[in-house]
Amino acid sequence: MRSVLVVASVLGLLLAVAPAAPATDFLGEAAEAETAVGEEVRAVITHALTEDPQALAADVAALAARDHDRRAAGLPPTGLLDDARYLAAALAPTRDARRTALSALLGTHPDPIIRRLAEHHLETDDAEAADRLLADDRHNRRAAVVNDAVRPLGIFSGAAVLAALNPFLLAGSAIDSVVTTAVNLWQYNRLSTPEREALARYGTLLEREPHTRDAPEIAHAIRRLGAKRAAALCADTVALGTKALETHDLDHAALYLHAAERLDACAEKVERPLQRLTEDVAAHRAREEAGRWPVDRPPEPRPGAEASDYHEVAVATLLGEPGVMIETASRFQSHHPESPFDASSHYVIAVARHLAGHRDAGRAALAEVADSDSSVGRHAAAILASTDYDALEAMRQAERRHGRDVTRYVLLGGRMDGRTAIYTASQLGADGIRAAQTFGMFNVVGLLTRAWQAWRHDPASNQAIIERGEELLAREPHSADAPAVHLRLADAYERADLYGRALMHYRATPDPNEARIARLEGKLADQLLTEAERGGGNPLLLEGIVDHFAATSAAEKARKRLAERANENEVVLSRDLLRDHPELLGPDGLDLDPRLLDDDRANGELAEAGVTVAGGELRLTLENVDGPGQHLDTRSLPAEAYVRARAAAREVLYAQRLTADRREPETGRFERYVPIYLQGTFGDDGIGVYPGVKMRRYRSDDEGLYQ
Repeated sequence: MRSVLVVASVLGLLLAVAPAAPATDFLGEAAEAETAVGEEVRAVITHALTEDPQALAADVAALAARDHDRRAAGLPPTGLLDDARYLAAALAPTRDARRTALSALLGTHPDPIIRRLAEHHLETDDAEAADRLLADDRHNRRAAVVNDAVRPLGIFSGAAVLAALNPFLLAGSAIDSVVTTAVNLWQYNRLSTPEREALARYGTLLEREPHTRDAPEIAHAIRRLGAKRAAALCADTVALGTKALETHDLDHAALYLHAAERLDACAEKVERPLQRLTEDVAAHRAREEAGRWPVDRPPEPRPGAEASDYHEVAVATLLGEPGVMIETASRFQSHHPESPFDASSHYVIAVARHLAGHRDAGRAALAEVADSDSSVGRHAAAILASTDYDALEAMRQAERRHGRDVTRYVLLGGRMDGRTAIYTASQLGADGIRAAQTFGMFNVVGLLTRAWQAWRHDPASNQAIIERGEELLAREPHSADAPAVHLRLADAYERADLYGRALMHYRATPDPNEARIARLEGKLADQLLTEAERGGGNPLLLEGIVDHFAATSAAEKARKRLAERANENEVVLSRDLLRDHPELLGPDGLDLDPRLLDDDRANGELAEAGVTVAGGELRLTLENVDGPGQHLDTRSLPAEAYVRARAAAREVLYAQRLTADRREPETGRFERYVPIYLQGTFGDDGIGVYPGVKMRRYRSDDEGLYQ
């Protein structure tokens, strides 16, 4: 398959170039040269398809000799030698031979297209890509340590001015810097995503080319990364098991810890968690056993009136008559106020009120029982907290937790850990009551910034609210609380930017507001438009936006995108491109007068917009001869001439894009050697300006596989 793809890619170049071999000598010599070149092209293609490296090498030598003879005779070369050399190099039987041949090809300074293809072939080699990934990852790790060490100090920022006046503030920054650096160094040897990809690439190459000369170095790198991967897997598995232990999820803890025990060199790290697991399992079994037999001798009412009244309460409860239950339980409470069964009588009243249909009164009675310190009170509290008793209350609790998370983010920021706690403590200790002033104006700006961000985009997760609501609707879709649940779910989904689900639930409420529906439809349409543009202008999504959300601003943008798609088949050639490729003006291309590019307006001059090839015609944007301005000159072409002009234009555009500078616009020429920059921030932590080491961006089409 590899050979077929390489032959197919170069075959087009050979066939395109062969007929264009120029002849500047007599007619007989031109005909003879064209015939000979055609025979050599056929020989190259035949030997490439049969994968005969020796014959291909002979063909390359023959083409090189022919080009030498033509230069000696004062004739231009055939233009096929670079293509043949690239084809022979790409079809070499081994990786080492391919890399040697491609490097030799680059040493001959081939034409830009062949040079770019050869460079791409070398760059996509798995070992070369893995080496580059590891080098960039080492650079990024070191840069992260340096940048995080400098950032808390806020060099050249307003905080530095305050620090000069207040040594406690500077001490807090220094402590933050030291702690941050220590944490980064602690995590320095963690297996990163680029290292995972490098490990996979090394393994793939060694499996495909086990006898390459780089095999020892690759095997050494695989062993090093494999050991690092095993250590990371051990640490992550033990961490998952420990976390499950802390939440008393013994089943998952046993799964993770026993799996970690079977990993290489992980038995020592998992020894203490396994011992704790054994103790927790034993304690859990003891609690279960005690639960089966809670007491040896259950409490009983005192003989006499208390026993008689309690017997009446028990009989009434067994019969399930709400009125009788309330009457007997109330009488028991009034006659025996100090009885240990007082909480039980209150519980009977709560159950009776629920049976009578008085849910609010029953809930109030149950809450009163839950306040008592008894087994019945604990049972009542468990019922009140259960989702089965009041799913809407479970949603309210999830919303309250969500509100606390948002408040914590606004007041404390997104990262409140030991480092920021130490830093904040040093600031508080500096000024005491005047702590707000110690925090400084920039921290106030950070507080306002976080509040603005929280208002625009919810920083906390709404998943708990969504799960409670969806669970209630799945169990009781037609309950009396369903409308309120739909409304709360609409709010939660909107905060989570899931506008489709929010719109669905809001429409299920009894009296939806049209203005809010329009707002949700607008947000959903904007979201779909962003997704459509990410996929290169997906016409199905654009048409769906126009059909279903016609009144939104996104629909208007979608209509414009659809209108622009009608011009996608146009081939636009700017004036600069035509100036760089004058061969396009010839009869084998656009067949235009070269004087259009001679900078003389008197004989007609092509404008910057250039030429557009579309719809069987050429559209030329020309400068006006008799004054300023431009005009459009449309020239129809015969079918054959149009196909020829379009093919020539697309070939030039392909070559231009293939050989374009692949360096990012913000990447400097000497950045790899002096990657220092000065950066300013205005965000959650206020304002700061500091130097840093620029990171190297990690790009991979399969990044998700190595997370």
